[in-house]
Amino acid sequence: MLETANQMHRRLLGVIAKSRFETLARPYAWQPMPDSRGVPTGALAAVNDGDVWYALAPVTEGANDSYRTFAFHFAEGTNASGFVAWFAGLMKQEAETGAMVVCGFDARNTPALWQTSLGLFDYWGCPWPKGDHVMALVDRLRRDGSSAP
Repeated sequence: MLETANQMHRRLLGVIAKSRFETLARPYAWQPMPDSRGVPTGALAAVNDGDVWYALAPVTEGANDSYRTFAFHFAEGTNASGFVAWFAGLMKQEAETGAMVVCGFDARNTPALWQTSLGLFDYWGCPWPKGDHVMALVDRLRRDGSSAP
């Protein structure tokens, strides 16, 4: 049976409420690397675009193009399908910002987690100046999800 938009919204409110939420205190930015072996200390991810490598690494506050970085660790047994599109849409609509999402493999690696999120884990980011707006959105969604029937 297909899920309506309202049903999906209610389901994902429950998912966000049950997740462990983590926000990183320092700003992060994409920094060029000479090659894949030079990942800076504290980097969350390294990616390449053709022959050029970049690392998402800590930077000093006030650095250009820095992100407020955060993560949701989904509770096993929930259904997080559609979460990225749902939350990115809410960020755009309610916090007036886009989303940066870096996806990787979740170290918990359990069958229940595979059912929850295909075994994936995401770091999220928004432009540093929009961080307080996005954190307020997360707090409200988690409260709404906790009080939903």
